[in-house]
Amino acid sequence: MSDEESPDNESEDPKAVDAAQIVRMPQHFDFARAVLGTPQNPAWLGWLDRLLASHYLAVTAVLWGLLALDVLLGWVEVGAVVFVLAVLIDWLASRTCVRDTLLLRRLAVPPHVRQLIRGVLLISLLVRGEITNLAVAVAAVVLALQLAQQVLWVGTAWLSSRQPALAFRTDGSPQPEASVAFATAYRFSSWQHSITVAAEVLIGVWAGLAFGRDWALWLNFLIAAVTIGVLGALAVRYALTLRRLGSDASVERIQADVTAELDANAPEALVYMSADAGQSQYILNQWVPAIEALHQKSFIMVREASHLAPIAPTPIPVVYAPKTRHVEELTRPSTRVAYYLANAGKNVHLLREASIRHVFLNHGDSDKSTSANPVSRVYDGVWVAGQAAIDRYEAAGIHMPASQYAIIGRPQVEGLHVGPVAGEHRPTILYAPTFEGYYEESNYSSLERMGPQMIRRILELVPDVRIVFKPHPASGVQRPGMAQARVEIVEMLAAANAGHLYVGPEASITLYECFDMADALVSDISSVVTDFLYTERPLITSNPRELDRDTYFRTFPTQRASYILEQDLSNLSEVLTDALGEDSLKAERLTMKHYVLGDLPAGPTAAFVAEGDRITLESAAHAASIKNEFRVKS
Repeated sequence: MSDEESPDNESEDPKAVDAAQIVRMPQHFDFARAVLGTPQNPAWLGWLDRLLASHYLAVTAVLWGLLALDVLLGWVEVGAVVFVLAVLIDWLASRTCVRDTLLLRRLAVPPHVRQLIRGVLLISLLVRGEITNLAVAVAAVVLALQLAQQVLWVGTAWLSSRQPALAFRTDGSPQPEASVAFATAYRFSSWQHSITVAAEVLIGVWAGLAFGRDWALWLNFLIAAVTIGVLGALAVRYALTLRRLGSDASVERIQADVTAELDANAPEALVYMSADAGQSQYILNQWVPAIEALHQKSFIMVREASHLAPIAPTPIPVVYAPKTRHVEELTRPSTRVAYYLANAGKNVHLLREASIRHVFLNHGDSDKSTSANPVSRVYDGVWVAGQAAIDRYEAAGIHMPASQYAIIGRPQVEGLHVGPVAGEHRPTILYAPTFEGYYEESNYSSLERMGPQMIRRILELVPDVRIVFKPHPASGVQRPGMAQARVEIVEMLAAANAGHLYVGPEASITLYECFDMADALVSDISSVVTDFLYTERPLITSNPRELDRDTYFRTFPTQRASYILEQDLSNLSEVLTDALGEDSLKAERLTMKHYVLGDLPAGPTAAFVAEGDRITLESAAHAASIKNEFRVKS
């Protein structure tokens, strides 16, 4: 990648995408989006996509305001044009999942509610223009449109309650027929149906022409009758499709097909994915290569549909299992081990299976409080990067038998370049702030507290340094100030016009590829620091809470090998000079590397695979020892 590239080449517009974090949506919506993809507007409408991504609410407010003004002034024909524009703008924004449209849906203002508001304004406009017969006809069509959309929404809710577990392909091959059928049915309520959009546009055009040309009463009521008939036929057809797809026979057949496909591979390992919206991007994907290396066949069980689309291509089968009963049905007789990547509440749905062994891998290793969670006691195995993690649990009063631990290093970092960055290049600093966490106690991020000020100072102090900025994909989910700080940094790097690189959530460059570019890392208390330790290059860790040095190292002991950057940036120049020059902490980092990441001669992937073999054998012996589970399995 050329140094001449602008900092946003690996992402979309930061204001449009980066400040727009994942919105929790209904499961059926996310499943339709994962299987069918998000509709894309034509390239020539790119300017409108960018406008709506940043200013959808403002544009909608202006159009509705103009429509209300037309009602007051009695401008029927002008109002009809504004109505049609409002319909088309809302459709274009909704079909590409502009964040504001998703938020409105979460706030109980989905597309059909917005349609009703527009319809009431149009009816008011016709009444104001003293064309009562036309207003009555339009009102009948608006009512029919509302009823048709209610059938879509209620039908979707019924179908999702009947849905079996469904297979999902990540390797680019066609999605299973059953998954496409359910996704297609869900699409009609997830996005505005093309027929309902066409009907609403027709209403606006009809109202404008009928008023301007004084159409006869019979013609208005004929148009109303035909439109209502089409909408009724759509609703009936959808209801019949749902009834067929959600029937007992259909559900049982699909469930049998999914379990038969799993049984044909006789999977011994199950990777369990449950977390907050969309987090498979950085929780699951980092473990996929290691899981693929296991000697045991495996499959991935995903509990929330938002995790499906971000899964990296893999030959490992993926099954979407939203209900508790699905977990029970998919735990096949051949299953010996379940691997967990996060401490989620839904983990208990699988932990109840006593015949298999349950292993906690976690999605990273760091001095965060989340890396010493008492919940870890429930697992049969807690596999950690190194001795530091075991000591962390013990220091937190979470005492587990030594046999419960296994040191496997971090398979994710095995391919990283160790030592100085190869080849001639500009000195490069990677700034990778962490997520703000779901509790204030675990908010270790420097992004909001000191990020923009730090980047500004670095640009002043070392103008020859290239900055690679890769914030955590979930930054801003809990604190809007995080998203604002992100945008500020991206704009600052762009204004510098010096080949800096911004790597956003949708970028093709991975975190580990960023590691291989960086001569030094600036980050926070997080697994990013732990993983970068493998490279043996300088680490700069923030102190955004202004802890005194003794408290800082007592709370975060593995940071003794890092340069600590104070919140007021008073030691920034000193830290940069040492880290990019003499590097006085190099020896400490090498010692800390073995303590944190283990001393594994064959490498972490080999250690992971060996532990997988061991616990599979252990699980088979354990299952054979069970005399009575006190339940009847079908």
